[in-house]
Amino acid sequence: MAEIPPALLQAFPPAPDALLHLLRARMDDGMLREIARADYGMDEDEHLVALLPIRDRGEVPPAMGWEPREVLELIRWSEPEDPEWKPGSTGARGHLMRAFACAALLRAAAEPGQTGRHSGENSTVAQLLASALALGPDVQEAAARFLAWRTPRLEPEEERPFFAFGLLVLAALLREGRMDDEALAAAADWVVAEEAEERAALHPLPANPDGWLLGLTRHDLRDTVWRALAERLGREAEAMPPGPARGRLLEVALRVM
Repeated sequence: MAEIPPALLQAFPPAPDALLHLLRARMDDGMLREIARADYGMDEDEHLVALLPIRDRGEVPPAMGWEPREVLELIRWSEPEDPEWKPGSTGARGHLMRAFACAALLRAAAEPGQTGRHSGENSTVAQLLASALALGPDVQEAAARFLAWRTPRLEPEEERPFFAFGLLVLAALLREGRMDDEALAAAADWVVAEEAEERAALHPLPANPDGWLLGLTRHDLRDTVWRALAERLGREAEAMPPGPARGRLLEVALRVM
């Protein structure tokens, strides 16, 4: 298991709950009710009762049941940029609801005894990151701190390199005053090492064997989102002055694209 670079941990101090606390404080009753009715309104009141402790106190159940997991998962798939997509809202409201749903699901998956119960987390991370980019630097920072906490705690499995890559994207976006060229280059090398370690452990690869990162998993519903995140990473790298970080970040971005 590749060790997360100390400079990355210093730039984004690991925090299990900062992301969820930031998002839940912005969730009004109307948003929560909209999430509760995401399953065509079925069991709306029961879902709302289960959602309230998450929103009001940041309490994620150690073993999340059907209520509210089903509606959180449905909102996770929402597309705030598509006005025709239901369930979910559009614009900043929709991104906030989606980010909240993703944060709750990812935090619940980290509870003891939940290993293997939350498959396809890479898709949830992709949706979270896409909304974090839309919501601004404070959400991006909180997401980075959550990923810095969660990634080292993941068992060696296909999900871990995706978490690492997501953290790298956020680190590049938030690099000013946090990470110098050497630290960013080391972070890129860490992601490459994570992917290589997992690739070597999987026999055979579950997906396209030539697909770097994306070939590690059958959970490919949000591959287009990961590629868009890689494109964003590439643009950030191209804006950097010549140096080790620029080249290594571009390399990682191109591998995913």
